[in-house]
Amino acid sequence: MKTKRVGILIYDYVDVLDFTGPAEVLALTTKNKVEEALTLYKKELLPTKPFDVFTISETGKQIKTHSGIKVEPDFSFDNSPELDILIIPGGPLRAVQSMIKNKKIQEWIIKHKNSEYICSVCTGAYILGQTGLLNGKKATTHHLALKNLQEKYPEIQVVLGSKVIHDGKLITSGGVSSGIDMALYLVEQIMGESVAKRTAKTIEFAR
Repeated sequence: MKTKRVGILIYDYVDVLDFTGPAEVLALTTKNKVEEALTLYKKELLPTKPFDVFTISETGKQIKTHSGIKVEPDFSFDNSPELDILIIPGGPLRAVQSMIKNKKIQEWIIKHKNSEYICSVCTGAYILGQTGLLNGKKATTHHLALKNLQEKYPEIQVVLGSKVIHDGKLITSGGVSSGIDMALYLVEQIMGESVAKRTAKTIEFAR
């Protein structure tokens, strides 16, 4: 299969696990056990990796995460490669509200509406919801934000009690660690259940 280009949006005060969880899952996914062993042994990922994962911010300048860790994005909106998959992580509601109000970010997400998959993690559903792409779709978010998401975006069919919701090409996940579940679900959709199970075992994650 052709390598899928996965762009992860990052911004000031984003939650670290929201984007590093999916990044690790997809980066460590391999086509077979031999490549898995080589990936875990070598310093660099194999050129045959199924997913090419990179981070993108609006300006390409260093961002500061919610926990204070500083991250240098791989690309800006102006120089990022074409995407097959877009992942929108969440953060504290104040940070998410800034993303909602940022028209350039909203327009950039809408520009990628024809990607194979657009995914949100946790409160990233608010950022995706503001684009209107979730209207009429089922979606989820952090359990403490479910009611507020439904009130803010009444056209979204907010689902309770599910970590991952897939509707069309949109995949949303609830809670910070659910980005790992979401990424493994993506692996299963694209590469099959056996590869997803092997990847989960590689990172010792109980689905």
